Amino acid sequence: MLKNILILVVVVFAVFYPCLHAQFINLDDDGHIFNNTYIPLTSLSFALEKHFFGFNPIVFHLDNLLIYVLVVVLVMLLANRLGLSQEASFLAALLFAVHPMKVESVAWVTERKDVLYALFYLLALHQYWSYLKTRSLKSYVAVFLCGFFSILAKPMAVSLPLILFLLDWYEGRRFGKQVFLEKIPIFIYIIGIAWITYALNMHNPRTQMDQGILIWIWSLSFYVWHFLFPFFVCPYYGLPHPIIITHWPYASSLLTVLGLILLLVRFYKNKLFVFAVFYFICSIFFLLHFDKNGFGVVSDRFMFLPGLGICLWLGSWFDGRIKSRWGKIIFLIFVALLGVRAHLQCRVWHDSVSFWNEVIRQNPDFYRAYVDRGAAYYQQNQVELALLDYNKAIALKPDAPKAYNNRAVIFDLYKQEDRAIDDLTKAISLDPLAPLPYLNRSVLEDNQKQYPRALRDALEASRLGGIVSASYLKRLASEIRDKN
Repeated sequence: MLKNILILVVVVFAVFYPCLHAQFINLDDDGHIFNNTYIPLTSLSFALEKHFFGFNPIVFHLDNLLIYVLVVVLVMLLANRLGLSQEASFLAALLFAVHPMKVESVAWVTERKDVLYALFYLLALHQYWSYLKTRSLKSYVAVFLCGFFSILAKPMAVSLPLILFLLDWYEGRRFGKQVFLEKIPIFIYIIGIAWITYALNMHNPRTQMDQGILIWIWSLSFYVWHFLFPFFVCPYYGLPHPIIITHWPYASSLLTVLGLILLLVRFYKNKLFVFAVFYFICSIFFLLHFDKNGFGVVSDRFMFLPGLGICLWLGSWFDGRIKSRWGKIIFLIFVALLGVRAHLQCRVWHDSVSFWNEVIRQNPDFYRAYVDRGAAYYQQNQVELALLDYNKAIALKPDAPKAYNNRAVIFDLYKQEDRAIDDLTKAISLDPLAPLPYLNRSVLEDNQKQYPRALRDALEASRLGGIVSASYLKRLASEIRDKN
């Protein structure tokens, strides 16, 4: 067992080594690391790193990787406790460890919440299995605490009670009154935190019901196929259009779901296979979208733990088929291909420019990628490249307020203040509740000695939650008094 653990540690570091040279990227790293108020446990880990090491990217990435190593080891130990042989448990953990869909959760510092929630989630499953064997109060309390820490790290842990019921079934427990009563304390904090998260992130769906159903089915099918054939991973997946039943991606998704149902009927006596399918469905269910709002309807990170059951089943399946030398060679080649693909994908997350380059390569019409790559270029003082990206973003989406605001900053650098003010005015008309364009326009109006306008915009920026210094407001008021 110790030998297998050491092999897993070496493999994980070999595959994910490029992450240790990566920087922070401008895809939420700033907000989640420097100003995160929504995910308490993850924020605490970031705060501790900042306190002892400052904002050193290698520390943040190393900690992500170390937590991931613990998660992989826990996967192997859980597989063994669930009845898989040591060999099958090792194969399951190895498949889990090198899977390319894990890269986003490990390489992206913001997704510390993935590895952290998975760590406590798996600890909760371990403790619950102990509880099922011993009915120990100590184990039950440990389940409660680990589950609580898991959902504090990421609300995706909302699936935990369903997986506990699944473990009840897998262990052969009768579903009596006690089975449900003992889940109530866990349901209480799960529902409470899940509701808070929903309230903070809810939006009005803009998708018709028939399209929403198709998106939901397509999302489920997407995760099945991308987990089984993960050689075309991408930082951003666009939604296929048009969203109609006759469009092949949606028609094939229906066939995939039907095929999954038929497989369950065909292999209903295979307990591990049934466990794997229902683990996947119960874990991913809350992440399946009915609408097309947001950065991505589907993402690799959403499969970080939902694929665990499939890995357990595949580990057992491969274990029964690699006894021969050729079987072992074929398996090792397959694992090596997964590891190489994951290793290459880690390089995509090296910095903001490399990340957005890959997104644009695979999604050349995605306007947001140009906005954020432009911001990355601007941070690197590559102003001309930033301007080209903002122009491209506006050409793709003429109602993108952030693109206008950012382009105004470039125009100001070029001493084209009137064009900058025009862009800021456009940004404000598109998003009148964003404080930054008001503040930026105020500064330009101040430079042009248009003090009443500058003060009005500064006050509006402050009212909307922007950070405006009191001294700036006082100076503008003083300029107006002196002028009058």
